[in-house]
Amino acid sequence: MLREATSWSTQQLAEFVAAVSSYADEAATVAGAVERAAEAFEVETAALVAGGRVVASVGFPLGKVPEEALLSAVEAGVGSSSVSLGILGPATAAVASVDEAEGAWLLVAGLGTESFAADEIILLRAMARVLSLRLRTLRAFELERTLRHESDTARALLEQTASIQRLILKRAPVREVLQAITTAAEALLGDEVVSLRMIDPHDPTVTMTVASNGFDPDLEPAIAKGEIGVGAGGLAMREDRVIVVENYDRSPAVNPDVASAGLKTAMAAPIHEKGQIIGSLAVATRRPDRVYTEAERNMLAAFAGHAGLALMDARTVDAMLHQALHDPLTRLPNRSLLLDRLEHALVRAGRTGVGVAVCFVDLDEFKTVNDSLGHAAGDALLVAVAERMQRCARASDTVARLGGDEFAILLEDVEDVGEALAFASRLAAELGEPFVIQGAELFTSASIGIASGSAAGDDVLRNADVAMYRAKAAGGGRYEVFEPKMRAALLERIELESELRRAVDRDEFVLHFQPIYALADGSVAAVEALVRWQHPTRGLVPPAAFIPLAEETGTIVRIGRGVLRAACSEAAAWPALGAGEVAVTVNVSARQLQDPDLVVDVAEALASSGLDAARLVLEITESVLAPGSEKTMDVLRELKRMGVRLALDDFGTGYSSLRYLHEFPLDIIKIAKPFVDAVGGGGGGATLARAIVDIGRTFGLAVVAEGIEHPEQLRRIRAMDADLGQGFLLSRPVDAGTLQALLAGVDDLRVA
Repeated sequence: MLREATSWSTQQLAEFVAAVSSYADEAATVAGAVERAAEAFEVETAALVAGGRVVASVGFPLGKVPEEALLSAVEAGVGSSSVSLGILGPATAAVASVDEAEGAWLLVAGLGTESFAADEIILLRAMARVLSLRLRTLRAFELERTLRHESDTARALLEQTASIQRLILKRAPVREVLQAITTAAEALLGDEVVSLRMIDPHDPTVTMTVASNGFDPDLEPAIAKGEIGVGAGGLAMREDRVIVVENYDRSPAVNPDVASAGLKTAMAAPIHEKGQIIGSLAVATRRPDRVYTEAERNMLAAFAGHAGLALMDARTVDAMLHQALHDPLTRLPNRSLLLDRLEHALVRAGRTGVGVAVCFVDLDEFKTVNDSLGHAAGDALLVAVAERMQRCARASDTVARLGGDEFAILLEDVEDVGEALAFASRLAAELGEPFVIQGAELFTSASIGIASGSAAGDDVLRNADVAMYRAKAAGGGRYEVFEPKMRAALLERIELESELRRAVDRDEFVLHFQPIYALADGSVAAVEALVRWQHPTRGLVPPAAFIPLAEETGTIVRIGRGVLRAACSEAAAWPALGAGEVAVTVNVSARQLQDPDLVVDVAEALASSGLDAARLVLEITESVLAPGSEKTMDVLRELKRMGVRLALDDFGTGYSSLRYLHEFPLDIIKIAKPFVDAVGGGGGGATLARAIVDIGRTFGLAVVAEGIEHPEQLRRIRAMDADLGQGFLLSRPVDAGTLQALLAGVDDLRVA
C-alpha cells in the first residue's frame, strides 16, 4: 500500500472529517466511517471492532465476516499485520484505537502481502480520533434527549456541553470554543465574572487568561498572566480540587488588581486533559450575599470536566484541519486553502474595485537536483525556496505550495498587472541566487505565469498555470502574463503530448547525423546521432519541438533507448564503408541517467550491434553533475568500466565547477555554442573559449567547439588549438543514407 504521502493523506483526512460529521446517529456514523475508510485506503475491507465483536464492516459477503481473524488483527495492536480473511484469502491489516475504554478499534485490510506505509498508519490513527470525537458528541446529544425531563440543572449542563460540541463539529477556531466555555459557565451559574485560565506551555509555573467575561477592559493586562496558586483559579490548579474563596477582596491568595474590581466571592475548578491539569475555570460575583452550594460546586466540577474534553477535541480538530489545509513539508497553505482565499479575494475585489493577481511558479530542473542529490536534498531545497518566496511576499499575500515543485502566490490589492510583473521580477531574482543545501551550492531558476481578472478562482489559477507553461516552453527562468491565445497553445501541447506517446509506441523516430571533425587534419573523428520525429501528418519534427516535452513526460527514456540501439547499429556498419574507426556520439538526458536500466541498455546496444565500446561516446549536460551526485557518479563509472567514452555537452552554461572535471570520469568537453558565437567578434567571448580549451588541456580532455557557422570562427578556433569542431559551416545534419554515402567517400569530408 505504498503511495505518495503529503497531499494524499491530508485530502483523505479532510474528506473523512466531513463524512462522519454528516451523520445524525451513532449507527449511521459507524457504518459511514467504515465505508469511507475503505475508500480512502483503496482496500477491499474495513471494520469497526468493539467489545470483542465486529459491529460494522464492508467488503465481506453477507454472513461471511471472519470475526476471529479481525479480532486477531486487533490483538496484534496498532500498526500493520498479516491476517487471513476467510474466503477472501490472505491480507494485510492495519488498526487504530477509537476508544480504549470500550475496546473499540478501526480496521482496514487489503488483499495480498503489501504492508501499510508509515504515513497510512498515521492517517488511520487520525481517522480513529475523529470517529471517537463524533461518537462522543452523538452520545452527549442522546443523553441530553433522554434527560430532558430530569432536573433543570442536569439539563442545563448537558445543553451547554452540547452547544460547545456543536461548535467543534462546525470546525470553529479554538479561540471561539474557549470563549463559548466561559459564556456557558456564566449561563450555568449566573455569575457576573468568568475566567478560563490555561497553564503556559513554555513555563508551567505561569497561567494565562485565554477567555473571560465580565472584567473591565482596563483590567485585562493585569489578569493576562498569573502564578499557579494565586487567585481562585490558581489555587484550584495547585490543589487539584474545587476552590471557593469568600471575602475575596481580603484574601491573601488573590491578585490585588482583581480584588480591586469589587469581587466578593469566587469559585474555581481544575481542568484536566488526559489526566494532567492544564488550566482552571473560575466564576466570581460582586454580590455580598452569594453562597455557592454543594450542587453548584459539583456542577462547576462537571462542566470543567466537559471543558477539558472539549478543549482536547477542539485542538485535535484544529490540528487536523490545519494539516488538511497546509503542506506538511513547507507549512505553506495548500491548493485548497489558496483557492478558498482566492475566491474571497475576488469577491472583495468585485466590491472594492482593487485588483487580484496570481503568480504560478514552477522550478526549472528541480527533478535533476532531486534525482542527483536525493529526495532529502530536494525537500530541503523546496523549504528554502518557500522561505524566499515568503520574504518576497507582503503580509497580505498568500504563498502556497500546490505540490511537487509548483507554488502559487496570491497578490491582493494590486493596482494593475505591472505590479504583479514587478513582484515576479523580484521573485525571479531572489530564486536565482545560489542555495546552500547539505553543504553544496545549488542554483535553480523558476518559470512564472501571471494571471489576473474577475473569473472564478480556479480559472484564474488555471490561467496562471497556462502562462507558466509558456514561460517554461520559452526556456524557463522567465515570467509571462496570461493571454487567451495561450490556452489554444496549451491545448495543442496536450495534443502533442498524446501524439508523442503514440509515436513512441509506433517507433516514429529516425536518426540524422552530424560529423565532428579533427581540426588538425580535417578528418572525421566522430558523428553525432540526432533524433528526429517522423510525424505522419506534421512531417519531420526537429528535437527542439518535442525533446523538452519528452523530458517532462518521461517518454525520453524509451526514445533514448531506441536512439542508442539505432546509433550503435549504424556505427557498426561504418568501417565496412571505409570510414575507419569513426565514433558515434549519443545524447543522454538527465532522466535517462537516473533510469536504473541505463547501463544494461548500453550493454545490450553494444552487444546486439557488435560495436566496440570505445567507439561509443555518451554526451551528458552539466546539470547532472551537481556536487554530491553519488548516484550519477556510480553510473558513469560503470559505463567507463565498459569502455564507453563520456563527453560533457554545453560546457560553461551550467554549474561550471572545475572540481567535477577532476572527479567525474570524463573524456571530452564541448564548448557551448554561445561562446563559439562570440569567437568571431573577438573580445570576451574569444577569451572564454580559449580558457575552456586550456582547461581541457589541463585535465587531459579533448575539446569540441560546437556550432561553428562562419569561416572566421573556424580560423580562430583552430588558432586556439581546439581538438575538434562541429557546426553548419562544416556539415549540416544529414540522414543515414546521405551519411553512408559521405563516409564511403570520406576524403570528400575533410575540412580544408
